[in-house]
Amino acid sequence: MLSKEMNLNHFDAAEISKFLYDVRYIILLYIVGDFLTTFHAIENGFGFEQNGLLASLMAQFGIWSLVIMKMVILAIVFWAYHTINSSESSVSRLLWNFSRTGISFLGLVLVINNLMVIWVRVSLFEYAGLL
Repeated sequence: MLSKEMNLNHFDAAEISKFLYDVRYIILLYIVGDFLTTFHAIENGFGFEQNGLLASLMAQFGIWSLVIMKMVILAIVFWAYHTINSSESSVSRLLWNFSRTGISFLGLVLVINNLMVIWVRVSLFEYAGLL
């Protein structure tokens, strides 16, 4: 459920700047890195999108639908950031740090996977026996 305290005052430049700094690795790895490597791999015929939902969206609306999905995820992360950080407890801060680190790590894994597909022609997940 959306926070009742969330209003337009939370969208000021200082709050957004602080959020963007806090999620800089998510933006670098999960959004930009994954998109660029996915785009390169697909456009050059090195691989395909293995996520069924994203593959369907990209087949119907093009590869740029991946950017829109990533922006939706970033909006959800902003909501979580605001909701978690509105609490003053140390548990909330720990939860936020765990969440942003997990998403950043996922982005790193996806970039490594895509680079392996581009350079070695094998997916990290296939190499690890997960697919």
